[in-house]
Amino acid sequence: MPLLHVAFQEGFDGDTVVVRVNGKEIFRKDNVKTRLQIGYADSFENNFNKGPATVDIVLPSKSLSETVQLQLAAPTYIGVSIQQDKINCRISDQPFGYV
Repeated sequence: MPLLHVAFQEGFDGDTVVVRVNGKEIFRKDNVKTRLQIGYADSFENNFNKGPATVDIVLPSKSLSETVQLQLAAPTYIGVSIQQDKINCRISDQPFGYV
């Protein structure tokens, strides 16, 4: 079962964040804030079955959402940032580094 790691990075300012994978809510947290020194707010990870996955990232208080389509076969890392009132996602097969 491949790992899916979601990291909330730049632009979070006390936001409520909801993440659904294939329609099932797997993460919800209030007051997510970016630590400006390192560009990191929070993260979570979980293992999922191999195959297609639809990841929905929602910030209800800002009326923002983004959907990412993935093919899970190996560890997958999603970096989520808010820039110019839009959710931007960066997908990697390597963990993100924070200093």
